[in-house]
Amino acid sequence: MVDPTQQINLLASAVVVISLTILAFLIGKTMATSNIFQQGVTRYNQKDYQGAEIAFRQVIERQPSNDMVHLLLANTLLAQGKLDDAISIFQELINTSPRNVDGYFKLAEVLIEQEKLAEAIPVLHQLIYNNPKNTEIPFKIGAILSQHGSLEEAIAPYQHLTTENPDSAIAHLNLANSLMVQGNLEQAILEYQAAIRLNIKKPEAYWYLGDVLIQQDKPEEALVIWRQAIRRNPNDTVSQSRIRQTLKEQNKLG
Repeated sequence: MVDPTQQINLLASAVVVISLTILAFLIGKTMATSNIFQQGVTRYNQKDYQGAEIAFRQVIERQPSNDMVHLLLANTLLAQGKLDDAISIFQELINTSPRNVDGYFKLAEVLIEQEKLAEAIPVLHQLIYNNPKNTEIPFKIGAILSQHGSLEEAIAPYQHLTTENPDSAIAHLNLANSLMVQGNLEQAILEYQAAIRLNIKKPEAYWYLGDVLIQQDKPEEALVIWRQAIRRNPNDTVSQSRIRQTLKEQNKLG
């Protein structure tokens, strides 16, 4: 008869062996996938796009949720002129990862290159609605749409977001950024001021409001805004730099 203590020890040993076996398998699988990924990157850099495509597809089979590999695969397809396949990959990516900003921008750019601006605009709108707190998006969308005379298309979603969320400082900041890109400075000022009244945490509201005031030849008002920013955050080096530059231009900096 086997002693109960021995039984427990045998079971524990078996569990450890099984766990180590599983761990070794997972490590081996991860290393193999990593090697395939590196092969894909190397081939892509060597402009062996067909070889890179094969490698990236193998990685996706093993790691279907890897957003980076989807982007690389789509770029590889673009390099081969496989536009429809690339579009399909980008669409799959933004459907599974709605906060992947790069996927939206790449998809929109490809559609625009195909002279499908009407299809690209809803993609950019979807990007805005899925990432309402991203303050870099208005500038990037503005850069894209300004080349096609469609800057007003970037304004509507942010106007809708501020209407739906009037107490959202970020919504007002993003609308202000879009208006500034469009050149609507008066309205941009109002939205920056609204964001500041709502106690926005991001210092960009102060930076850009000051910038707009400078564009309107109101340096003294800009200095007031940047000094407010520094009172909120004494380590705000951006506002400090803007103040020094403005004072230098006014010959007031000793």
